[in-house]
Amino acid sequence: MRILLISCNEICYNTRLLKAADFFYEKGCEVVVFNPITGLASKEIYANTLKTRKWKVLEYDITKRNLKSLLRWMRVSILNKLIQLLWNNFRIQLGFDYYLSKGLLGITGNIKGNYDYILIHLVDTLPLAVKLKKKTGAKLIYDSQEYFKGQYAKYEKHLKDWVTEAETKNIKHVDILLATTNVMRDRIVNEYKLNIPSFRVRNTPSLSMLNHVAAKENNSDTSKPLLLVWHGMSVYFNNTRGVHILVKAVANCKSNVKLYLQGNINDEQVSVFNGYLNDLKLHDKIFLRPAADPDRIVESLVGYDVGLIGELPEEENQMLTSSNKLFDFINAGLAVIAPDLPGLAETLDEFSIGSKYHTGDYKELALIIDGFALNRDKLNGYKIKSSEIAKQQLYWEFDYKYVWDQMNK
Repeated sequence: MRILLISCNEICYNTRLLKAADFFYEKGCEVVVFNPITGLASKEIYANTLKTRKWKVLEYDITKRNLKSLLRWMRVSILNKLIQLLWNNFRIQLGFDYYLSKGLLGITGNIKGNYDYILIHLVDTLPLAVKLKKKTGAKLIYDSQEYFKGQYAKYEKHLKDWVTEAETKNIKHVDILLATTNVMRDRIVNEYKLNIPSFRVRNTPSLSMLNHVAAKENNSDTSKPLLLVWHGMSVYFNNTRGVHILVKAVANCKSNVKLYLQGNINDEQVSVFNGYLNDLKLHDKIFLRPAADPDRIVESLVGYDVGLIGELPEEENQMLTSSNKLFDFINAGLAVIAPDLPGLAETLDEFSIGSKYHTGDYKELALIIDGFALNRDKLNGYKIKSSEIAKQQLYWEFDYKYVWDQMNK
């Protein structure tokens, strides 16, 4: 089976595509990843990720590493701005396929030959993928890793309009639909009246990411600090990720707790972080840690006690989806405290691995954290359950086997 995966930037940080590429390669497929490099990840992380893979990578080099590359990037940027200008101001659909895919301009000239399947994970490339489906004769898998109409609803109207039109026109050409939660899958299926195979594929780690994980002893001594962690690719405050909610919660905790924020952070956000430390007197309670290697995320979380999630539902996407970090925490053997959003609650209600709090209520979150700090038996019960359920079914290959079976029918 020959499979093409289209990534909008470096695949090392497109974890769902990365895991899918590895899965298909292990199944004996010929895997090709089209991967423009746009500077989201460091060259070292990108190179190290590819060094451990054997599938084929096609790169449309726009990395600004040399004059030729810079000129190509400038050309692509100018064309993309023109396409956006025509759509935003006049609704002229010239280049509609490339509206959100600046890095993919010119892709059709690079993709040659026939494929059995094309896999995408963003609405950004849906029109382009349908075009390629017709060209290559492939079937199309649309991995809707977000509820995109909801995600873009808070942005400019022309962007929401583009996303709505892109899905409305093109989703009828999709052969298999994937979504990160049952609630999001059901919403998309009902919204577009789809009659195609559809599957929930949770944002779980792959088995290859878990091979390095060695469980640590449970923290049963209440005199020791309760170790809390949040992780992401980047640390930003005062947005829908809700990291500031976690900071305020720790400031309200009465027990001995320490929070570690793991991710890349720029100078501007460091200033915001320092402001919180000074205003709330948290210098001995909250600490920054660098982002983990994409293949070592779960391993980097082992040793903490509780994984915290602070998502805020400013749009429907936050309500319906479920973040990677939830399953990273579970696979690292942590208890989880998360807001009571439908997509997150789906997992917390199904498995007893932690507690929910009313979204944005940092005082309630603080009370739950203090409860865990004082009742280590209850905490350790959640941690044991996380480890058990992770081994049973909360890993990538468990959900993806249903997709693979469908592809082979």
